[in-house]
This record gives sequence, C-alpha cells and structure tokens, in this order.
Amino acid sequence: MKNLKIVRVPIPTPTLWPHQTTNCYLIGTEKESILVDAGYDQEVTRTELQKALQMTGMAQPQSIILTHYHPDHAPGVNQLSEWNPTIYCHSYEFEAIQRTISPTSHLETVSVEEPFLIDQHKINLLHTPGHTKGHLSLYVPSKKILIAGDNIVAEGTSWIGPPDGDMADFLNTLAALKQLDLERIGPGHGDWVTNPYEHIDFVMNRRLEREVQIQDLLLQHERLTATNLTNMIYQGSIHPSVFEVAKRTTEAHLIKLIQDGVVVQENDTYRMKS
Repeated sequence: MKNLKIVRVPIPTPTLWPHQTTNCYLIGTEKESILVDAGYDQEVTRTELQKALQMTGMAQPQSIILTHYHPDHAPGVNQLSEWNPTIYCHSYEFEAIQRTISPTSHLETVSVEEPFLIDQHKINLLHTPGHTKGHLSLYVPSKKILIAGDNIVAEGTSWIGPPDGDMADFLNTLAALKQLDLERIGPGHGDWVTNPYEHIDFVMNRRLEREVQIQDLLLQHERLTATNLTNMIYQGSIHPSVFEVAKRTTEAHLIKLIQDGVVVQENDTYRMKS
C-alpha cells in the first residue's frame, strides 16, 4: 500500500474578502487519487491542478467530491471534463450542484455510512451541515487530517445564513468535529490549520459571543432590523463586499434565537421575548 499524500492546491478565485483563493485538495497515491472541490469554472483551475499532479506524481483523479454547491467550490469541475470523472456530493446538494455543473451526466450522491477507499486507504465522509444543509467534510484517520470545506476557514470565520445555512446545525457540527483525533485541518480557504482544537474553539466562541452581543443590542434598543444589528456589530470594520453575508450570518443567529424562544420577530424587526 503506497503512502497517501494530501496536497492543498489553492486556486485563485473571486471569492469573499479577505480570501483570494479557494482550496482544492488532492488525496491519493501514484496509483489512485481523488479531488476535493474544484473552484470556479475558469481555466486557472485546470492549469493549477495539472501542475500539482505533475509535481506530486499522483494519479489523475477519477473521482471529485464536492463539499457544497457554492460557486467558488463546485463549477470548476467543468474545466476537468477530460478527466471523465465521477462527481460526488451529498443528496441535499444534488439539485443545486446539478444546476451549477450542467450538462455533466456523472454526478452521484454519496453515503456517509461507508468509507471512501483510495488505494486501500480509508477516507471517512462526514455530513457536516451548517454552512449549507448538505455540506460534506472528509476525515483521513491514518493522517489525522480533516478536510473541512467552508465550515472552517483559516482566517476569521465562515458566513452562516439563509437560504440554507443553519447556526444551530453549525454549532453542532463544530462540537462533533472536536471529537475527531486531529493534527491538522484543511480549510476551505487559507493555509493549513495546525492548531485544530484551538481553532474550532475560536470559531465556536466567536459565534456564541455574537449571539450574546445580539441579545445585548436588542435589550438596549428594544427593536432592530437585521441590517441595524449588522451595522452596530461591525461598525464599518468589514469590507463592503461582505456586508450582505455578514447580515445573513446575523439573520442566522436571529433564527436560532427565535427557535430557542429568546427573540421574537415582528415584520422586519426583532426584539427580546418578554
């Protein structure tokens, strides 16, 4: 059995600030490999991945696993049609990915109950909802490595929110990831995370602190919109290009607080429950 390689390939993409690349991961040996995520549908996706394959000596992937359907992770598979790959995703992502990568006919869903084998090496597929409903992560037990998709990014935290992000799911996912035996995390954006448990705690604490902050602001101001709250939280400290996803993350917190019975929505405003 050949030594398994896991190679992070950052692909230049017009993704959300402050990131300028989306991570794809080659996992395999000179005999067999897979690709995780594929960036945008642009030529640099193909050239960077071909370059990485040549440098590592890995076999050309016959399978591509997509963590989720977002445009900086999925549609780059259209640049890799010459590989004739089978593309895999969670069933919850199937329709969105099918629209994104049409007209491919090689899209299949995966079961998280069975490990994925690469040249006899076991790769566990994990359903890790939060960023999207059908988000997938991959755990390589022999290497103690988690490929986390967008549930973990190297710098800051990922946005969570409508239409299909869920804050309660996200916090549950992070708690589950902490139970894995980890040495490194491969994030959706940015460099390898070499302090996995501390980083997961950082993300969890950031979200829990934001939840408390939202409640404090609602107590102070009685009624606020999601836009009001987002402006008060960030106070102009974020790039304008990410304000919309910051507001969606605020909305995800509000949805969770409503489900928790703490906050009430009235039209487009929110208040603490009496």
